[in-house]
Amino acid sequence: MTDHLNEELLRTDTVFAGRYVTVEVRTVRLPDGHQATREVVSPPNAVGVLAIDRDGNVHLVRQYRTALGRAILEIPAGIIDPGESPEETGRRECEEETGMIPGRLTRLCRFYHSVGFSTGHIELYHAADLVPSARRHAEPGEMLERVVMPFGRLAGMVNAGEIVDSKTIIAVLWHRARSSGPA
Repeated sequence: MTDHLNEELLRTDTVFAGRYVTVEVRTVRLPDGHQATREVVSPPNAVGVLAIDRDGNVHLVRQYRTALGRAILEIPAGIIDPGESPEETGRRECEEETGMIPGRLTRLCRFYHSVGFSTGHIELYHAADLVPSARRHAEPGEMLERVVMPFGRLAGMVNAGEIVDSKTIIAVLWHRARSSGPA
């Protein structure tokens, strides 16, 4: 079945190829026959981990985000390296950023963070059965502050609009929905 909303790709021009993102201008034919251009950003895909210990505390990081011009609180996350599975990335990032090794990693969801112009998606996981690691280290150029708080406090911060990071908001809402059972 042909979707009556599909656009036909006519041409792709790469206008920027950086270390992290590629930007393309795509010329498309609309279903009504007219042509239009679409700007598409292609970042690498990533993983985010909601790491909750046996006491119900969530392990987070606070870091400066240049695009926002301030430090924010968020779940540990990172780019999926070539040849690495999302689960491997989740385990690696959790250990590197929080100093905790997940004994169990459960997939929550995958979401595309900006569907209007970006191809990038993030896989979210819940990490449990955490054990401390002696090998906590951030990547070069990554300045992090580890923050541990009760999950309920983080959920309250999400409800109050104090958390602005989409992956953190989505992970908290997914976990809370799964933990509360059917409505």
